[in-house]
Amino acid sequence: MSNFKKNIKSIPRVVLYLRLSDEDQDKLSDEQLSESIINQEKMLRDFSYENGWKIVGIYNDDDWSGSDVSRPGFNKMIDECRCGNVDIVLCKTQARFARDMELIEKYIHNLFHEWNVRFMTVVDKIDNYKAETKKTSQILGLTDEWYLEDTSLNIRETFRTKRKNGELTASFTTYGFIKDPENKNHLIIDPIASLVVKRIYEEYYFGSSILKIVSLLNKEQVLSPYEYKLINGCNLKIPLIKEYINYSFISKTGTYILDVNFTNKENYILKDFISFNYITTDMKEFNNKCYIVLRKYTNKKIKIYYSEKDNLDINNFMINDYILLKENDLLPKNTTVIAVFIKELDRTHTIHYQFEITLKENRLHEKYFINIRHNNNKILHSSFIYNIRKKFKWCSQTIKKILTDEVYIGNLVQFKTTTVSYKNHTVIYNDKDEMIRCNNTHEAIIDKNIWIAVQNRLTKKSRSCKNGSYHIFSNKIYCTNCKQIFFKCGKSKTNGFSYLCCKDKKNKWSNCDNKKYLLEEDLHNFVLDKVNCLLNKFYDSNYLRKMYLKMIENDLYKDRFDSLEEELQVINKRLHSKSEYFQQLYNDYKKGIIPQREFLILVNKYSDETLLLEERERIIREEIVLINNKRNNLKTNINVLEKYKYINKLSNEIVNCFIDKILIGNYDSKNNSREIKIIWNFIV
Repeated sequence: MSNFKKNIKSIPRVVLYLRLSDEDQDKLSDEQLSESIINQEKMLRDFSYENGWKIVGIYNDDDWSGSDVSRPGFNKMIDECRCGNVDIVLCKTQARFARDMELIEKYIHNLFHEWNVRFMTVVDKIDNYKAETKKTSQILGLTDEWYLEDTSLNIRETFRTKRKNGELTASFTTYGFIKDPENKNHLIIDPIASLVVKRIYEEYYFGSSILKIVSLLNKEQVLSPYEYKLINGCNLKIPLIKEYINYSFISKTGTYILDVNFTNKENYILKDFISFNYITTDMKEFNNKCYIVLRKYTNKKIKIYYSEKDNLDINNFMINDYILLKENDLLPKNTTVIAVFIKELDRTHTIHYQFEITLKENRLHEKYFINIRHNNNKILHSSFIYNIRKKFKWCSQTIKKILTDEVYIGNLVQFKTTTVSYKNHTVIYNDKDEMIRCNNTHEAIIDKNIWIAVQNRLTKKSRSCKNGSYHIFSNKIYCTNCKQIFFKCGKSKTNGFSYLCCKDKKNKWSNCDNKKYLLEEDLHNFVLDKVNCLLNKFYDSNYLRKMYLKMIENDLYKDRFDSLEEELQVINKRLHSKSEYFQQLYNDYKKGIIPQREFLILVNKYSDETLLLEERERIIREEIVLINNKRNNLKTNINVLEKYKYINKLSNEIVNCFIDKILIGNYDSKNNSREIKIIWNFIV
């Protein structure tokens, strides 16, 4: 301890650490909450000045838990202590430093002594230089940790109750929705993002592949869900953003977001503050290879300008040399400098603005540096923080997540994930039976019938054509004998049609004798004729009067209902078979017949296949319920028939609307014919 005291310099270097998080909100009034960080800083500054200490750093972790070891300000402070740049760490209370007993013991009572760093608090008088305060520190650490544990349990139980009542507990809403201003636990439709969601469902439903949808959205520069949330003021944090490294150059082609932050950390108000941004030392060369767009600036009092003049004197800002820049404005190619001006910037207030930079080419892999300067030499403590990151674009995973989320049909499925504890934030994915589902909690964006049709298609593997669309009969044609799918085979003719045959061909016809190829053009004409015949019957008034109810019941839904029941039986048999297979597999493993590594591989495969079958079973049961409901509603039964009068050519939309399956029977060589049965599927 004496060695620690000896190394303290004549003018101790002190750092101030400030923190406020959600765990403190129930202990503060609204007024105290809004001023807590400012008051903490003022208290610590006054204490430092009274003791004649030199403040060398102020670290602030607003909205971070005291048990979180990833706090950015906390870790920067610890690094400075480790490097020997700090003599004293000063906090308002020990709870501001940490509410975790492990952190308190690790740093305050161990490493700080090794690094000759003194830890002090103003309110609870903790001083690791004084041995008599150690027990007080440890008791406070324990009570703070108990408080966190109790708070965590209470919050979890409160959230569980809210979820069961159909209330939203997530911090952020799903893309396509916003929180109701009058009730933050209720979702309402976002009028802008919901249009994109509807477009995604419609394009996929009518035949576009996921990859084609991704390509179109990125080509049209539609903001991805994450970028859309960011540009609308959302503070969503994910590890990729929360922990990205600051760097100051662009070398690879692509679209980037340049994010600039300046916070006034001086003891006085900044007047007529100006900063100058240089994307590169040779702006003109860089501009020929990229587009630069001003995306947003949060403080509307600031003015952002650009100039196309050379040899500007940055120490003498002349407004006539510059042109005002507005949000979403594209910088001209001859831009030489960007100037950010604010008349007055109060203490702790921040300037924040963002540019989008699209680098079209960089064959030489040059590094284009970001330089920021200001014309106020009096600034000592403040600094710019700027980050460049790749812009988040649409991807297949994002589209698939949107297509499978029940929130778009008005259902809330929550508690999909959880964490180990309030101290261990490792994410655990819950099983489906642990998730909490509530139906009809908010207004739907997507019709349930379309959603079920999309789920049906997602569960079936399909390969898209070269143009990014699916074949109109994709996953629609099945063999009557073996129930396997018919697939395209052979080269396409000049008219675009090819041949179809049973998939058992790949097994050398070991399970099926339906070997005769089917000309795709013949099937197309057959289906087209049947669809138009059905439409003609529907619009025949005499037939409509006599056969209306019978047609709806028998021709339209009976086959569909029977088909689903048949598929359900097949799935149940397969699940039963897989259960027996797993039992035999486990017995073989226990007997040593199968090695552990092979057993684990087979178990994973069994689990994946079983999950797919169970998901398909759930979808079928939902559709059976839907069909039974539609039988009681004649108006919805004829939606599809009313939409068309005569069809000249089949399309993905028409086939998906009218047809669930096409069953292909054996070829009869004597009559030169084969049985083809259409199972109608009216779902919109």
